Amino acid sequence: MTSSSVSPSHIAAVSSSLEANKSDLNNVSQAIWNKPETMFNEVFAHQLLTEFLEKQGFTVAKRYGVDPTAFRAEFQSANYQKGVHPTVGVMCEYDALPEIGHACGHNLIATSAIATGLAVRDILRNLNLQNDAERVDGRVVVLGTPAEEGGGGKVNLINHGAFQDIDFAMMVHPFANNDLEPVILGIERVAVEFQGKAAHASCGPWEGVNALDAAVALYHNVSLFRQQMQPNWRIHGIIMEGGTKPNIIPDHTKSNYYLRTITSTDMAYLKERFLAMVNAAASATGCTVNVMWEPNPYTGMLHNSAMSQVYKSFSEADGVIFPLHVPGFNGSTDMGNVSLTVPSIHPGYALGRHSMIHTRDFEALAGTPEGLHFTLLAAKSMALTCTELFLNKNMQEQCKREFAERIKGFTTN
Repeated sequence: MTSSSVSPSHIAAVSSSLEANKSDLNNVSQAIWNKPETMFNEVFAHQLLTEFLEKQGFTVAKRYGVDPTAFRAEFQSANYQKGVHPTVGVMCEYDALPEIGHACGHNLIATSAIATGLAVRDILRNLNLQNDAERVDGRVVVLGTPAEEGGGGKVNLINHGAFQDIDFAMMVHPFANNDLEPVILGIERVAVEFQGKAAHASCGPWEGVNALDAAVALYHNVSLFRQQMQPNWRIHGIIMEGGTKPNIIPDHTKSNYYLRTITSTDMAYLKERFLAMVNAAASATGCTVNVMWEPNPYTGMLHNSAMSQVYKSFSEADGVIFPLHVPGFNGSTDMGNVSLTVPSIHPGYALGRHSMIHTRDFEALAGTPEGLHFTLLAAKSMALTCTELFLNKNMQEQCKREFAERIKGFTTN
């Protein structure tokens, strides 16, 4: 970013807001961390977050859209005009993982979104201005998005029209490393069921049609194809049901597979190749097959670099270091779908030491004071990025132009 429209007074206001609300934000984070709820069951978190935001002066819609644990909370400047001043959406996640709780740090993601919302609210109040040029007009929306861990809450919100009046979107995620634009792959989840014919495996195996052979053949086909896969493609799967007894030729098997790519164009090709492998396995064994794709697939993440660089500049001013080379994240999130709807960013931030998400160690780290410290640093950068977007019309247009140009090669026509 060559020059910023954000003044020292704006930076001071954001810092003051975060410091003033630090204790309350810690309480929110700890409450969610201590009561993990899996996807679409986030009843406690939904109530906690919506009541907190209402008390902070936000207009809150509870049970927003089709999911009862989604919400929308917004605050706008006194002079806000729809269509004239921008709206920035900050994504709030709060679902946990089975068995290992908040090992993905969603209690911190929820806290980062709430903290950003509070800081931007204080900016939009336009108090203690040094001059009229510092006035900020716009609207911030804290969007409560349940079920990131597989249910696609953001996809449901997109389909509900939640982003029709949002111009830009952002969120941050605790990771093992500071990663400005982490590699985030789209994901398609699919179940494959082969149907054969049971027979005695010793007395009359020739009477049977072996559905387990079909499942193994598919697994083998996938393994053979990996040599020809692009570096950022993934196919992984397991056999969920493989038979009942060794002396019975299995007449039914079920396998689950995940397919991942960055672009929707590549995903369309990978699905085509996967279906060819499925049909080859069925044909070779004489089985019939049923392929069931799960709803709400996630797309890859289209990072808006113009916006990312603004976030980076504010982070670096607070001493955050983004390594030139970090291992590709290669996970998936429904924030990818948001990034194909409006210009979006999804930076990753480290929690002070290396720890991989979805582990017991990371779950413990997400509940520490260190976790909150680095979360509030990230929230500060998000709040200042929002402020820059509100103030800088050239930046708004740059983000939109980049989005319109880059999405062309990202999606299938």
